[in-house]
Amino acid sequence: MKEYDVIIIGSGIGGLVSAGLLVSQGLKPLVVEAHTRPGGYLSSFRRKEYLFDSAVDCISGTGPEGIIGRVLSLLDVGSQIEFLPVEPIRRSMFPDFDVDVCGDLEEYKISLTTLFPHERRGIRDFFKFTDRVYEEAVSSISLLSGNNRSIAISPDVVTLRNMTYEDILKDYIADPRLRAVLSDRCPFIGLSPSVVAALPMIMLVMSYFRLGAFRPRGGFQELPDLIVSAIQDRGGDVILGNEIRKIILDGDRCQRVLCESGDEYCCKYLIANSDYIHTFSNLLGGGYSDIAKKMSDHPGASTSFFIVYGSIAGRFTGHSSIGYFPSYDFPYFFNTEAEFRDDSTLGITVASVEDHGRSPEGSETIVLHEMVSGSRDWSVRQQYAEMVVKKAEKALPELSGRIQIIDTATPMTLQRYTKNHAGAAFGWNHVPGNFIMNGHGLKNFYIAGHWSEMGGGVLAAAYSGAKAASAILTKEGITLDA
Repeated sequence: MKEYDVIIIGSGIGGLVSAGLLVSQGLKPLVVEAHTRPGGYLSSFRRKEYLFDSAVDCISGTGPEGIIGRVLSLLDVGSQIEFLPVEPIRRSMFPDFDVDVCGDLEEYKISLTTLFPHERRGIRDFFKFTDRVYEEAVSSISLLSGNNRSIAISPDVVTLRNMTYEDILKDYIADPRLRAVLSDRCPFIGLSPSVVAALPMIMLVMSYFRLGAFRPRGGFQELPDLIVSAIQDRGGDVILGNEIRKIILDGDRCQRVLCESGDEYCCKYLIANSDYIHTFSNLLGGGYSDIAKKMSDHPGASTSFFIVYGSIAGRFTGHSSIGYFPSYDFPYFFNTEAEFRDDSTLGITVASVEDHGRSPEGSETIVLHEMVSGSRDWSVRQQYAEMVVKKAEKALPELSGRIQIIDTATPMTLQRYTKNHAGAAFGWNHVPGNFIMNGHGLKNFYIAGHWSEMGGGVLAAAYSGAKAASAILTKEGITLDA
């Protein structure tokens, strides 16, 4: 039976960041992935002559100061991938105006102040506060040093775990329209500002201003493929298309895993970058199922998406990342009754604007994201796709009659390819409160990915992988200088 220092279940960005950090410091990891390709939601595919990203619009943290960029540098492969900047980060379309979310925070604040001159002080103070919170939260996490001791967390950071994002907005902003504008990234976390916890929302918003927004040239699949290759080149192993069926325990420690193929592998440590509910209910089983049930009841799994992949006849001269908000009623957007209605929000990605190789000359790719729950009759998915396209044409009349539907993905599609419960896009719902996701009692078991306490989104998942790796390196007496 082959032995490894660390076994990592799942090859999403959290698991790959863990494996990359560990192998860069001389440990031997094994990554086991059920799908035949690595990456989870960070994947791409081709249909006809078009290249699509499966689920993700853009990411941050790819530069020298970001966790993903840091891992690529440690693996000495940073020069082998090109990240194309997305600028502006987003165009947010509202009934009375459009707002370009510039990567330059100062420029963005000027744009908001021009639209809302009566909120000048509130805009200034809001971003002064959120920028400080982001800085304190990041510096309170010891991710890439061997020192994993507890670090003092500021009272603001602690308090924000128990407040909603709307609570913070109302402290600074009086105009409900401006509060809606500052909530335009809420679809990136799947909850309305009145429900989502303040801290993860602030971290999400500020990370793009601090670290930028990017897509890899050639699609997101380039990133996990590159990390997998680097892990293997440094002596780690990656097994694709072989699902883990059971985690075998020895008392309060994970001893080995049993794979679908019948192979077994021993480990000193285990990191689960896999669906939390499946991991605790099935892979661990027994009394650990109660932990999954408790978390499923509250905070519960996040929303999912219905995704339309299509082509645009002719060139598109607009922005590559667009959020469509036909009203300022954000609580409505996140209710199931709003799904597929033309008065609800929609995410639009035209990645070929920056990356022309994704589509044939004289055309573009387009990906449309409709927030949905998993419980629906998806046998009529073509009808749903047509409804989503009509909404996109309403948002961008210049596209009327130019969009051709090529493929679709339902929450069940996302679950089939990533094993995320009901196609959950962001792991758990990120609501106020402190949820003990690591209260399992297993001494060598860690959680990475968007089901961890770090929250949803690519950057948060990457941080969680670094945190798990850091804890293991600390136990091994290995110091990794940040």
